[in-house]
Amino acid sequence: MNQTSSRLSILTALLISASFAGTAFAQSASAVITKSFNPAQVVINGNSIATITVTNPNAGPLTNVQFSDTMPAGIDLITQTGGTCSTLATGGGTFSINPGTDTFSSTSNVLAGGQSCTITVSVKGTILGAHVNTTSTVTSNEAAPGAPASGTLTVVNLVPTLSGWMLMTLAAALAVMAAIKLRV
Repeated sequence: MNQTSSRLSILTALLISASFAGTAFAQSASAVITKSFNPAQVVINGNSIATITVTNPNAGPLTNVQFSDTMPAGIDLITQTGGTCSTLATGGGTFSINPGTDTFSSTSNVLAGGQSCTITVSVKGTILGAHVNTTSTVTSNEAAPGAPASGTLTVVNLVPTLSGWMLMTLAAALAVMAAIKLRV
């Protein structure tokens, strides 16, 4: 075997090794989590449904997929209303809810490639204003933690407010009524 042929064999062996090593050490993409409220605006003490969706963007499965969520001040957690993240659709798992501390968590045993699962919970808006609710990161055994997700629930007052034009119209009407009453 000549020196050129020997170098070519070594180079080929290194390239093949690197190719297999790259495949063996490739890490899966992180799961993606989203959150929304429906309706996104409620009157004080009004109810909304929060929906959290977790998606596996990979061709292969992710295992032990977990996230948690704590409601901020102004949003009270009531109960779970549905979802598939800890059911047979995801190989089982666990769901834990604690309305007293406004927290819940979910674990899916297996989220197949391209699969999504959801959790829906009923909440109540208790303080006026816009309340941003952010989940934890979403984790799995095969990937780095995925970014958290946020949703906003806006709580408004039930009492309607009067516009400037409406106030001027009301003042004019009262003035006319007072003038009529004085004439009588």
